[in-house]
Amino acid sequence: MNNHQELAQSWLKVGSICGLLSVAVYLLAAFAPLPDKLTLACALAFGPLLAIGAIGLYYCLAAYRNCPSLQISVIFAIGGGITVLIMLATQQSIFELLRATIEKAAQPDVKEAYTKIRDGLNSVHLGMDVAWDVLISVAGIGFGFNMLKHPAFGKVIGGLGMLLGTLLLVYNLRYFPVPPVSANSIDWGPFVALWFVASFVMLLRAKSWLKKQTS
Repeated sequence: MNNHQELAQSWLKVGSICGLLSVAVYLLAAFAPLPDKLTLACALAFGPLLAIGAIGLYYCLAAYRNCPSLQISVIFAIGGGITVLIMLATQQSIFELLRATIEKAAQPDVKEAYTKIRDGLNSVHLGMDVAWDVLISVAGIGFGFNMLKHPAFGKVIGGLGMLLGTLLLVYNLRYFPVPPVSANSIDWGPFVALWFVASFVMLLRAKSWLKKQTS
């Protein structure tokens, strides 16, 4: 086994673990009653962990067939991970900096003014949210396309990735600059997230297939 094959196997392990951890920290940040600092840490860890998971997917898929569409997919996935990190850090910074000011405001009109400032600044993250959805949807489409004929993934998971990624992309472009959920429409993001969960589970199970390929 050469160094490239060993690297591919290592990335499969690291990618599947980090990919599943990205979903876990997202759920903890969104739903678990954690201390504020721990919730923030979980939220900020989501993007980087997802990016690392995408690299693991790339190495597994590339072991069967490497091509520009696969390379573009991992680039978009890494870009999405970075973008969602910037988005969440920006949003939480705005809330944290203005929360104390709003709470200390004695007069109702002053408090209302600061609240409007907070809401106006918070709208900045809406564009980042759409950018993140566009990047991750294209990544899902590309990964799904490259899974169609892959022995460890197949047509079902590949086709779902292409379908859900396309729906997420179309809906975000349709309602831009407002995210679909804010426009009382369907948010396909959670469905794409579930697809990534399934993909990372299958990536973990692809360990035996990759060993056969590199033996």
